[in-house]
Amino acid sequence: MPNPENTRKIFLAIFIFFSFLWGIGNAPLFDEDEGFFAEGTREMVVRGDFISSFVNQEQRFDKPPLTNWLQFGSAQVFGWNEFAMRLPSCLASVIWMLLIYMFTKRKLGEKTAFFATLIAASSLQITIVGKAALADGLLNMALTGAMFCLFEILNQNHKKYIWFFYAFTGVGFLAKGPIAVLIPGAVFLIYLLKNKTWKPFLRLFNIPGLLIFLIIAAPWYILQYLQTGEKFISGFFLNHNVNRFQTAFEGHYGGILYFVPVLLLGLLPFTAVVLKSFSKIRMIWADPFFSFLLIWFAFVFILFSLSGTKLHHYIIYGYSPLCILGGWFAANNKRLPIVWPSFILLVLLAIIPFLIQGIIPKIDDEYAVEIMKGVSSEFDIFYAIVMLVLITILIIVWVKKDWDLQIRMSVVGLIILFTINILWMPRLGALLQQPVKDAALMAKKNSFDNMVIFNHYNPSFHFYSGLYASDREPKAGEIVFGRKPRLKEYPIDTVYYEKYGIVLAKVGSK
Repeated sequence: MPNPENTRKIFLAIFIFFSFLWGIGNAPLFDEDEGFFAEGTREMVVRGDFISSFVNQEQRFDKPPLTNWLQFGSAQVFGWNEFAMRLPSCLASVIWMLLIYMFTKRKLGEKTAFFATLIAASSLQITIVGKAALADGLLNMALTGAMFCLFEILNQNHKKYIWFFYAFTGVGFLAKGPIAVLIPGAVFLIYLLKNKTWKPFLRLFNIPGLLIFLIIAAPWYILQYLQTGEKFISGFFLNHNVNRFQTAFEGHYGGILYFVPVLLLGLLPFTAVVLKSFSKIRMIWADPFFSFLLIWFAFVFILFSLSGTKLHHYIIYGYSPLCILGGWFAANNKRLPIVWPSFILLVLLAIIPFLIQGIIPKIDDEYAVEIMKGVSSEFDIFYAIVMLVLITILIIVWVKKDWDLQIRMSVVGLIILFTINILWMPRLGALLQQPVKDAALMAKKNSFDNMVIFNHYNPSFHFYSGLYASDREPKAGEIVFGRKPRLKEYPIDTVYYEKYGIVLAKVGSK
């Protein structure tokens, strides 16, 4: 008879592969973030400068370059395509899941590790963001590894955990910056205050560990400062870190409760399981490991709730501890609310595309109307049939409450991953980004130069076309890329490409 633990391991390996590696090249790069990273990588190669990041020939100080470097290495093997740009994040997310499994198994047993990893790899937000061509997969991997090592440092003076802590923190610092140090540092101090002890604090002052951190992270920071001086300090540290917390950066604002609905949706399909674990809050707070997880999540939630700039993926930095708590609760309870949240989600995803046509007359945004008109072309009858089949399977799982919880949760997780990775993301890509890619390839084919682009936040256009463009009003005879409603203000001589509100055209004389 097969060993249950080995069976769970094999299943998790397949599940993680499906969550983070299946079909990662099936959708175009999504603007603006994926486009920024990919184009930043391409321009590093064009400029022969792997220290500074440029997009459309404009220097950017948003993020350190680790993601760009890994994307370059991936492109050398797989070519300059979506698969290569996303692969580093996907592999980092796989390691992230392995860290959750291994550490949870060490602390709470293999069965809890299975459920915790299943919840994490199923998460709606994690499966989307974890394989995007961004720095977040790397940061979450590094942050999770650092936090697990940090807990071991709290309880034992073992040098290998200290050294691994600094290594993970160095990787995070090179992937996204100070947040990789702020979260572990703050959680560490809060935990020490809770337990009224300072002895573990001294263990972190480890010379070899600090050297490991500096060897990984310091060279780029030094080289970037030497290259750009105070522009780097003001652009990276002050503008993109301090100012992001103080103000709503680039229009990304939200109220104090912004992350509540994000969390409820982002943890699907097992949001209810995670929330149910908080029914044991007194036990969680009294337990050394569980209280560490709770402080970790609470700090992330409060920090970014108070931040002026709010982006949905910020809350993911606190998802690992929630998944472990949810996994612990699932391993110790048989009857859990695992189906109805997914049922509601799938019903909404099934019907929304077919209701959109009815609300078009009420929409004032002309570009949004152009996109909505294309929904029926991408979300067709085949989509409706597949969604109906998936909903039927969910109902069967709902009814079969006598099935083993592992099987029921696994089926629910697979249904969500199939819905997002196979049905939704490629269709959203075709609707929102394929026109940008096609227009860029048309511009590349015709070798257009002196282009004008209205939508600066379509950096994927530069990646696919290999061309630069001026962000200004177009003149007669110039090639312009932009949204159809905006181009109504200008006489158009020739339309080279038009679809779903995206236009590549030549401006005529008035």
